[in-house]
Amino acid sequence: LVLKAGSGKIGQRMIGEGISLWLDQEQSAVTSAAREKQVIIIDDTQTQPDFVRSPFLPEERSEMAVPMIVADELKGIFNVVSNLPNRFSQDDVRIYTTLAAQVAVALRNAELYAEQMAAVERLRELDHLKTSFLANMSHELRTPLNSILGFTQVILEEIDGPLTPEMVSDLKLVEKNGQHLLKLISDVLDMAKIEAGRMNLSMEEFDLMELLQEVLESMGSLARDKSLYLTLEAVPDHTLFVTADMFRLRQIIINLVGNAVKFTETGGVTLSVEKTTQVIRIAVSDTGLGIPPNQLESVFEAFTQVDTTTTRKVGGTGLGLPISRRLVEMHGGKLWAESTGTPGEGSIFYLELPVEPNPTAIN
Repeated sequence: LVLKAGSGKIGQRMIGEGISLWLDQEQSAVTSAAREKQVIIIDDTQTQPDFVRSPFLPEERSEMAVPMIVADELKGIFNVVSNLPNRFSQDDVRIYTTLAAQVAVALRNAELYAEQMAAVERLRELDHLKTSFLANMSHELRTPLNSILGFTQVILEEIDGPLTPEMVSDLKLVEKNGQHLLKLISDVLDMAKIEAGRMNLSMEEFDLMELLQEVLESMGSLARDKSLYLTLEAVPDHTLFVTADMFRLRQIIINLVGNAVKFTETGGVTLSVEKTTQVIRIAVSDTGLGIPPNQLESVFEAFTQVDTTTTRKVGGTGLGLPISRRLVEMHGGKLWAESTGTPGEGSIFYLELPVEPNPTAIN
């Protein structure tokens, strides 16, 4: 037992001397209270032949040692001495037992807080290491993959010589899967950057309608392969200028349209835009499987899939929507979904951006 706190000048001197007691070897009120976990009172030290007097307390005549216990765990001993014999009564026992219990709880709370803070700091360190690992690995994976895709394109252009139809087919398959893998790696890298707070936006003014037309053109082949329509409901004047990160906004809309096309088997996908005095709202609606109402928020959680069997069929990491929502929030906007969950009625994803960009939302 090590003396941790003491009252008055004598208590401070004892702490300075580093007073300690061997719990299993020494006989005293303090060690007895610790071993037996009950209050020990010495009414008169002069009547105790084996009492060992402390040089710091030469006039001690009575003593009370109260164990500090929480959930049957001994946290310490609350020790009180007096220069008067028979100083401590049963009322003192009740009062000091209550006080000792409160101090014990406070000590335990302090220990738990320290443990939690240490755990939080460790988790932060692990999260930082995870983020750095993902960022570094994603970069290291993309470099050779880009080289593979580049040489595949060179061979497909027959710069090194003619190819047979079978070779062209195989190389196109390599290119297709390489592009898919590159997209997965980019998603992981983006999520790592966002979680680490290292994702920056480059704000500029541009025509939103032109951007939406570009997205429809780039996604057109995917829709045609499934015999789906892909349309844009234009605003009356066919122009709508916004201030945002054009690259990231294109990424968001491609994710939304791509998901809509992937999970739609018949019908198609429609983009619509409307502007109010406060926000610009983009809606992406489809005639696909729909999302159960109780899972509308879970689709925005990383690596979460509504239907794993369907997702396995169409592919995807489950990062597209979480990344999109975080990017929209960085713009000061909102991204959410609405659906009845009825197949054929599909889903509608709404993207809202403020007409006036919010500088506080931009990293």
